[in-house]
Amino acid sequence: MTLDEKLDNFYHSAIDDATAQSVKMLESYELSLKEMAEEKKKSLKKQAEQKIHTESDNLLREKNKKLSNESMSIKRAISEKTKEKIDILFTDVEKRLSAYMKTPEYQDFLVNKINEAVAFANDDEITIYINPTDAHLKSALESSTKVELTISNIDFIGGIRCVITEKHILIDNSFISKLEEEKSNFKLS
Repeated sequence: MTLDEKLDNFYHSAIDDATAQSVKMLESYELSLKEMAEEKKKSLKKQAEQKIHTESDNLLREKNKKLSNESMSIKRAISEKTKEKIDILFTDVEKRLSAYMKTPEYQDFLVNKINEAVAFANDDEITIYINPTDAHLKSALESSTKVELTISNIDFIGGIRCVITEKHILIDNSFISKLEEEKSNFKLS
């Protein structure tokens, strides 16, 4: 083998070796770039998923807040309407009570309540109050029940109030207390 042949052989061998090393380096570099690209892709995907999750949570929270505010607004409106309807109803009841108080049945009612209070007192001293608007009925009630009545200086719409001093008992059959009791217990269904 001549020197030229040897040099040519060495040259081809060196070129083949350099080419092989170059190919290996390129493959290795390409593989590392692919791995970096995959990691970056995974990282970006994870960030996107976190952002979607965060935004979804924010939207859900905002929706719940709006629903809660709307619900409170509706409840407030219902409550106001309910109160308005109850006021109308009890205004009507008061008008009907006022009309009832002008009937003979009202006087019978008062006689009945006075007799019940006297029976409850059972010989204890009792003070029976009638409403100032019923002052014109005082003498008729006293003659029907044989009990001395006192005209109250407090307006309680109608009915009677009694005090048994010895036992510290108040019997309240006044229309105002009955109305207030009904208002506090009243519920629209």
